[in-house]
Amino acid sequence: MATRWGNRCRMGTVHELQYPRIHHSTMKYFALFTLLFVGFQGFAQGNLQFNQVLLIDNNTATVPAGKVWKIENIVYEAVPYFQASSGSGSCAPCNGSSQLWTSYTTQTCQVPSTNPMTINGIKASAGNTGSPLWLPAGSTLAGETKTCTPNAGSYGNSCICPPPSVTAKTYISVIEFNIIP
Repeated sequence: MATRWGNRCRMGTVHELQYPRIHHSTMKYFALFTLLFVGFQGFAQGNLQFNQVLLIDNNTATVPAGKVWKIENIVYEAVPYFQASSGSGSCAPCNGSSQLWTSYTTQTCQVPSTNPMTINGIKASAGNTGSPLWLPAGSTLAGETKTCTPNAGSYGNSCICPPPSVTAKTYISVIEFNIIP
């Protein structure tokens, strides 16, 4: 049909337009999913509210009811101690040792990073995933320890008496959240 504005497409009537039909079964699924979504809102876990920051050592701690813990980081304590590297002779007054040190090195006692903590009685590692580790209420958490026994002896004319043993710990940085229903 030609008009004064040029050739135009002929406009169809309402019944000639093809609209996608919504079938009865599609409406049933939509209604079902809507009801399920609204229904499951009653089973939601709730919101989290910051409560406090904790530093857990080798003493076992339990996540209280109504709370969750998020493990943020693990700190490895490094405890120095002396280790004989050579020598002979006697130094009986030093922790019962009979070794004369002609030289010694300073060593570091540290918990290995393979299993720096215990979760629910099982030695565990947070790994290097970059993801936090969440513990629900009732879970237990403790850092690990490592005991190192240095050599005692004399160095030159003086007796070096390090402590009989040194113990290194891991400290676990935890954020505690309240669960708000």
